[in-house]
Parts: sequence; C-alpha cells; structure tokens
Amino acid sequence: MTKIPTGAAWRPYLSTLADAGLDVASVGVWVAAAELPPARRRLARGAVAAVIGAVAIPGIRAARSAATGTDEPAVPGAGSGLPYVDVGIHLPAGDPSEDDASPRRRAVLAGAVGVGVLTTAVAASVGVTVAGRQLERRWLARLTRHGHPHPHRALALRMAGLYAALTVPSRLIAVRQGTKAGRRIAGG
Repeated sequence: MTKIPTGAAWRPYLSTLADAGLDVASVGVWVAAAELPPARRRLARGAVAAVIGAVAIPGIRAARSAATGTDEPAVPGAGSGLPYVDVGIHLPAGDPSEDDASPRRRAVLAGAVGVGVLTTAVAASVGVTVAGRQLERRWLARLTRHGHPHPHRALALRMAGLYAALTVPSRLIAVRQGTKAGRRIAGG
C-alpha cells in the first residue's frame, strides 16, 4: 500500500503513538538508570522527569485554553485551580416531573459512583504496580544469576516491551472510541 487511505483521522493516532513511545522510553531509561551510581542515577531520572514535563506542558496548556475559550468551562471547577479527574460517568437527566430532591439524589449517586470508580482505579493501579515490581525483581534476579553483563539494561528492555504491549493497544482503542464518538456527533 503506497497511499494513505482518506477518511481516517491520523493525527490523534500519531499523537497517541508518540506519547506512548515517550512513556515506553521513559520506563526503559528509568529502569536502566538503576545500574548507575547514585548521583548519576538521580541525574538521569531527573532528566527523564524534566523531558516528560516539557512534553506534557504544551498539551496541558492547549487543554486549558480550549476549556477557557468557551462560555461554560468544559471541566467543572476548572477555574478553581484544584486538580479534577473526569471519570466519564454521566447520569441521565431523569424525568422532568420529579421534585427538587431529584438533583440532590443524582448528585449523591454520581458521587457514590465516582468514588467507586476512583477506588477501583486506585486498586487496579496499585495491583499493577506491585505485580510489575515483583516481575521486575524476578527478572533481575534471574539475569544476575545467569551472569548477564548488564542485567539492568536487559531488564529495562523487557520492562519497556511489557509496558508497550500493555499500554499501546489500550490507548489506540481509546483513540478509536473517541474518533467514533466524534463522527457520531459531527454526522448526526
């Protein structure tokens, strides 16, 4: 295939792949830095954090300018300066004939659902981190036991590959779902 098919939104996919590539590289560098002496390890990890911050700042600024460019902020409480996480759960409006207790009830339900989703996300994140750390220790011990000349570098390649295999498909699926939703809104 020598020609890019028309009708596909390539920019979100390329942006997502670039972001995922940066994340995968940062995981590899972070793990490989463990082989360095303490001062150089801190310097390498600090440089990784600085690069990620420098890459993330324009995206954050663009999102903020898009949110402030509208009459109503896209993010509730955007002007407060407090961090906000949209868990993507939106309750239906309900029957308009209900009394004034309905908005309060919906707010309580939304809060409960949000707390449940946040708790599940934190538990899953902690579980993945603990499992990844155990796998990292096991692989490092095995590489050291077998006399690998640079076990941390080999471990960095393994962990970066594992991270890529786990995150890239899920990010591409999220972009795909976003482009489908955008087409439905634009088309309909």
